[in-house]
Amino acid sequence: MSTKVCFKCGVDKPLSEYYVHKQMGDGHLNKCKVCAKSDSKKRIDDLSSNPEWIESERKRGREKYRRLGYRSQAMPDAQKRYAAKYPEKKKTRNATTHMKTLTKGNHLHHWSYNEEHRKDVIELTLKQHAKAHRFIVYDQERMMYRRFDNNILLDTRDAHEDFIFECITNKED
Repeated sequence: MSTKVCFKCGVDKPLSEYYVHKQMGDGHLNKCKVCAKSDSKKRIDDLSSNPEWIESERKRGREKYRRLGYRSQAMPDAQKRYAAKYPEKKKTRNATTHMKTLTKGNHLHHWSYNEEHRKDVIELTLKQHAKAHRFIVYDQERMMYRRFDNNILLDTRDAHEDFIFECITNKED
């Protein structure tokens, strides 16, 4: 079994501890896998403090997602299953598609999916909306949400609003 000395850590290791690299003389990188992973992690950690790099990575990820057609492959089936499982949510969403938020980019949060409450929504930022849903559990039988901690039904808009704003304000992100 052949061995090789890593130029980074200086340890003699078997070739199985090195990534394959066809342009190298022996067909393996001169840096062991442990050192390569460490360098890669350090680079990501350094770059993740750079807002320009973060935005360029997000843009690259979105472009790749579109280019490779992931949405067209996965979403229709998932959307169909979700719509079949929660028909009341689809009806409620359809009833509010024409509604506009007061602030661009905000979301409309339904506190109840009952027919009489379909157009009664709470406007939240994206971050608030995502955080609120971490602390509520949907009760399909009653078409309303329950508190995650004690399972109490949030059966009025005021109770729902008070609870989610308490969570948004006081719970960690």
